[in-house]
Amino acid sequence: MPELKYVQSPKELVTPIDITQSAFLEQALRKTRKVTPYVDLAKRLLNKLQVVHAPQELLGFPEIRDDLVTAAGFSDKATNYFSASQLEEALLKVLQEIEQKAGPDWRAEITYHFLLTRGDTLGGVMRNIMGAKAKVKFIDAILAALRDKSIEPAVSRTEADKVQKVLWHERVLLFDRTPKIIGKNIDVILLRQHHDERTLLTSWESYLACGEVKGGIDPAGADEHWKTASGALSRIREKFQGKPPKLFFIGAAIENSMAAEIFSQLQSGVLNHAANLNRPQQLSDLASWLVTL
Repeated sequence: MPELKYVQSPKELVTPIDITQSAFLEQALRKTRKVTPYVDLAKRLLNKLQVVHAPQELLGFPEIRDDLVTAAGFSDKATNYFSASQLEEALLKVLQEIEQKAGPDWRAEITYHFLLTRGDTLGGVMRNIMGAKAKVKFIDAILAALRDKSIEPAVSRTEADKVQKVLWHERVLLFDRTPKIIGKNIDVILLRQHHDERTLLTSWESYLACGEVKGGIDPAGADEHWKTASGALSRIREKFQGKPPKLFFIGAAIENSMAAEIFSQLQSGVLNHAANLNRPQQLSDLASWLVTL
């Protein structure tokens, strides 16, 4: 087992209850702020519904058409399979069915349908936010580890200010790439930097480390996040045919059984490093290890 200063037992990997509570509170506050536009749209929709006598009249209000499509349950992808007239016909069928089932309350029912669908969208938005926050936290730890070694890296970002890569001393750390030799997305890849990125990703010898970073904080989804990450890391081991790069895992929600499995993999050498995202010393230790490879 590698020398991990702050992971000497499975228990040290487990997310403390107070951290989980704080994260849930943060999520609730974020949702409260982000839900306001959806509520405003629902109010606008309900006001328009009050002035019509039957669903077919709603087709004369193009300003709420997209909201009605949402209420009817058509995703953005689904609408691409319909012409404008076909979508209008399908939309009317759904709205009329809602009217038949709900009776006099059909207007409110359509509004509820809209809010339910938008709520599902909001859930996806929140998952993306937490995932992005986890990557930022990890990147901050990497940059701090490099500063401790008096290294000033080059950081490449997208127009949306998302970090794509960090470069230093013939090393490049890439985020969210899908190398052809692996065939699936990898959260973090550390490569020897001696060619352009595309060439590096196709060269087995360039890979120094690969890792998975999971930012979801809900304990109910922790095992599923670990299964996904573990599967991704296993796939890397298989592709490299017994000589894989160093492998690591970082998770925000780590429960007891999951911690035991991670620790067992560390002991056997299947995993080379692991950290709980919410334990700063563990995250710093992993970052320091990574930048010295």
